[in-house]
Amino acid sequence: MHTASNSDSDMASPSSFRGHFCLRLLSLAALLLFFSIALAARSQGQEIRRLYATRPPAGYAFIRIAALSEGPPPRVQVNSADLQINEATGASSYRAVPANELLNLSVNGAAISKDVVPDAEAYLTLVISRTNSTWNVQSIDEGQSSSDGLKAKLRFLNLVPGCTATLKIADGPTIFQQAPFGSVQSRTINPVTAKLEGSCDEGNAPLTLPQLRAGDYYSIFLRKDSERLRLTGQLDETEPYRER
Repeated sequence: MHTASNSDSDMASPSSFRGHFCLRLLSLAALLLFFSIALAARSQGQEIRRLYATRPPAGYAFIRIAALSEGPPPRVQVNSADLQINEATGASSYRAVPANELLNLSVNGAAISKDVVPDAEAYLTLVISRTNSTWNVQSIDEGQSSSDGLKAKLRFLNLVPGCTATLKIADGPTIFQQAPFGSVQSRTINPVTAKLEGSCDEGNAPLTLPQLRAGDYYSIFLRKDSERLRLTGQLDETEPYRER
């Protein structure tokens, strides 16, 4: 009589094979779910840190620097603390400073400001420029910050002396017009991407507006370097507050 061998008895049945296959699929699905949750948590954590970054107490103002100089950005100190300028955009992030007090501003070790006194809750862009070896500063008051949680907000700063500037969508409608030198104009927009064009007289410069999100602030700077217009932009951010 033929008796089944051990190898025959150990052979997996079709139902056992399907069970192992399903188990592997469940394990893979669980792994993918874990990674998706981890990535979502990381993204949410970044948003929370950005939204709830350490804020100063009442009685502070917010200032940033925009440099009108070619080459590497100068070393800028605000109240004796370095304020980093983005080389690509020529501007810094906002920094909280005590309001209603003289601002101590220096460039490359030389004090240049004796009359900037920001109001509480005000946002200022301090435009620094050099004439020969002397640095000067011009203050642009942006007013107080207000937001629309459903839209993004654009700020347009014309930093070209002697120019009345226009910002428009390329081959489309005008966003800002008749913007004088040293001014800021702002408006809320739907969070979209677009190709923009800034112009002065006969010159113009392009910029691709990145995908903004509801509640974002984005600043666009029009400059003139070596007889050529340049349009740059950056997402507005404020440094986390810390006592200095």
